[in-house]
Amino acid sequence: MNAFNRVATRLKTHIWIVLALPILLGIAGCVVPLGKMPSNYTAQATIQLGSYGNTEYNTPEQVIILLSNAPFYQKSLPDLWQENKQNLTSQLNISSLPNHLIQISSSGKTADETARRVNLIANAFLTNDRKQFNQKSKMIDQAIGDLKKVKTSQSDAVDRVRLLYKLESEKFKLQPAQLLEAAVPGTGSRTVPFSSKKRAILGFMVGITIILVAASLPEFVRNKEEA
Repeated sequence: MNAFNRVATRLKTHIWIVLALPILLGIAGCVVPLGKMPSNYTAQATIQLGSYGNTEYNTPEQVIILLSNAPFYQKSLPDLWQENKQNLTSQLNISSLPNHLIQISSSGKTADETARRVNLIANAFLTNDRKQFNQKSKMIDQAIGDLKKVKTSQSDAVDRVRLLYKLESEKFKLQPAQLLEAAVPGTGSRTVPFSSKKRAILGFMVGITIILVAASLPEFVRNKEEA
């Protein structure tokens, strides 16, 4: 008797288990109340990082660290932190995209609330970024103003012009962060649990798999012993 016939014989011998197990698992999958769980919504916003020589706010890796930890929210969004401090950071996903972009993504039970949370975080970051940008811009303006007031000899005039050009060029290149895409209330992706029909089919297939594995396992043991 070959292996296939032996497996078929086992299935026939325990035909009531072969029939009952997939049906029972299918029924169990159908009645499990997972389908009544609330839907999970995801909203996201995209920010173009600035460029003004600030490592914490201009470097994607540092921005991810900044927005993934509690101190930012405790200082910049205290009300939001008090409302959601138990799971605020765990529901967030801060990721880096090409071209110096940062994406802020969050999940929640309602689409509007999730979008509101993402936009609050994005706007708080942009507000802080603008402060840092203005400080750097002000420093350069002050340096340019001071340099223009300094009286220099003709021999130093060339160096003065060169330094002024360098400072003005640096200021021209400064860029604050910009919001490229805000989270829009009522939109975003929605994650819904399996329907009862899909769970029933899954349970039925799991039952068949268990039966086939159980019927075939002795053949693997037999082959191993003979080897």
